[in-house]
Amino acid sequence: MRRVLTVRDLALGYSSEPLLEDLAFDVRRGEVFAILGGSGCGKSTLLRALVGLLQPLRGKVHLFGYGAPAQALEPPAFGVLFQSSALFGSLTLLDNVALPLRKWTRLPEDAVEAVAHSRLRIVGLGGFERHLPSEVSGGMKKRAGIARALALDPQLLFLDEPSAGLDPVTAAGLDELILTLRQSLGVTTVLVTHELASIYRVADTCIMLDRDAKGIIARGSPRDLRDRSSDARVQAFFLRRAPGGAT
Repeated sequence: MRRVLTVRDLALGYSSEPLLEDLAFDVRRGEVFAILGGSGCGKSTLLRALVGLLQPLRGKVHLFGYGAPAQALEPPAFGVLFQSSALFGSLTLLDNVALPLRKWTRLPEDAVEAVAHSRLRIVGLGGFERHLPSEVSGGMKKRAGIARALALDPQLLFLDEPSAGLDPVTAAGLDELILTLRQSLGVTTVLVTHELASIYRVADTCIMLDRDAKGIIARGSPRDLRDRSSDARVQAFFLRRAPGGAT
């Protein structure tokens, strides 16, 4: 199966001292790929590097087989949902979704609005186009953020903690949306999450980062990591155990 994302010999940090190093993995087309790990292990740092917001200390991040980093692709061939949704509060949901289209395309305004309407319908927000972000729920903001990420019809989505701060029912609805986007649009998804229910429901492949190891300590399907890994750190994460086996 064709690789959508290739990472090789990647080292990341905010100074000369790496926070993560020797990272190597592939994401295949149509896959839901989860980046896991405890707080402070570098999940969001890795995501920033994958979307071109952080320059690696060493190594390469290539998208779609091209020898170019993410930030060199114009218009972007991927969409991003940030953890806070990052919607512009003074703009309606429709105008938030239309922003990438107005920046990167020369579509006439009626076509821009038609595409924005369609993306909002895809994520279940038809009828809320004229609402401001302050007028909708947290889950609806996440859905609007996903609609904006879909505006340019990307092959690849990056989602940063899409279920963070949501109740279980709303989070489950977002899980179903991720699976629906894969089935209906063929979208490949890379998500950062620590929500076990979401991991088991949507993830095909996981990598688990560890702060002390400064890298990947496990990779595989969620159930393989839960059932077959002998690493105490992996078991602690998947079985919700405190370090040392305490409950």
